[in-house]
Amino acid sequence: MSARAHDASRRRRTPERSAWPRLRVSRVSLLLLALVCMAGGAPAAQAGSFQDPLDTPAVATRFTSSTQLSAVARAGPRLVAVGARGLIALSDDEGRSWRQAASPVSSDLVAVRFVSARKGWASGHDGVILATDDGGEHWVKQLDARMAETLFKQHFATLAAAGDADAARLAKEIARNYQDGPEVPILDLWFDNDRVGWAAGPFGTLLGTRDGGKTWESWVEKVDDGKMLHYNAVRGVGGDVYLASEQGLLYRLDRARGRFTPVQTGYTGSFFGVVGTRDYVIAYGIGGSAYRSRDGGASWQRLATGVHGGLTAACVLDDGRLLFVSQDGRLMMSQDQGDTFHSVTVSHPGLFTDVVPAGADEAVVTGLGGAQRANLQ
Repeated sequence: MSARAHDASRRRRTPERSAWPRLRVSRVSLLLLALVCMAGGAPAAQAGSFQDPLDTPAVATRFTSSTQLSAVARAGPRLVAVGARGLIALSDDEGRSWRQAASPVSSDLVAVRFVSARKGWASGHDGVILATDDGGEHWVKQLDARMAETLFKQHFATLAAAGDADAARLAKEIARNYQDGPEVPILDLWFDNDRVGWAAGPFGTLLGTRDGGKTWESWVEKVDDGKMLHYNAVRGVGGDVYLASEQGLLYRLDRARGRFTPVQTGYTGSFFGVVGTRDYVIAYGIGGSAYRSRDGGASWQRLATGVHGGLTAACVLDDGRLLFVSQDGRLMMSQDQGDTFHSVTVSHPGLFTDVVPAGADEAVVTGLGGAQRANLQ
């Protein structure tokens, strides 16, 4: 992370460092990889031979499922996981074995999303967004931070020329995001269908697409309150679309107005994600915090998760059971929509990043140590 991100005072606010769980994992893993290289575990780059990760395909590795994986998603019968240095891993047997797919970048990937067995997207550091039309076998780059910077600059210049009173302020904020180079990541993506979707990141970064990612447009100015906070996740729950943010804030899409509006939860910390059904929504995040609403966000109840580490990911099984994973190596299950939780045994506890159902009464968990299966019985 650059000096800009460390010096929050330059932004006249104090974003919480804990709001970047996936980024923190990636930086740790890169440090470990660097140490391995210096120890002779991998060929070190020669002096002066820097290659931009946005222009450098991921290298082949035999550690496909045992190195850092930051996210996993289901693509029909297949599982697709993404991780450090552009790694993309595929499993066609519910996570028992994995193989590597070619990736056009070696930037860390931190999110992956599929709307069908074939159509999906992945995103990560350096503002990268990748897309696939064949279930993850092949990927193309749709966007990176260099392209996003140009997109935002042109967009806000156009708004300012049209007399938008807030365009100049937002243009300055966006310029600060890129003043140290193309470093702003895309932390998460959500797609309603194969055409309409959103991509979210820190310091107010928000983009939308209406053509499956062939083109992207700014949604920065379409978030009410203009705080330019970190958007740690963007998720659809029960027909609504939410941004999980800092300061206990969620933002919910008002489809009629085409804007995200703030939802107050009574919490003051960072949310890392949102999960639920048409009957309820749960926002979760730092320190094992989880808040549930059964009335469309009008009121919220804090849940007793019994977890002290940050909750980094969650999913709902077909039978309604809830699964959560945490930074301190816990896999938690709730059979009553969050009223109570109990731990599920995992063979290799570690810093967990994501979880997805895998067959009957099993799940695949990803983390700093790769992917593993867990029995849910």
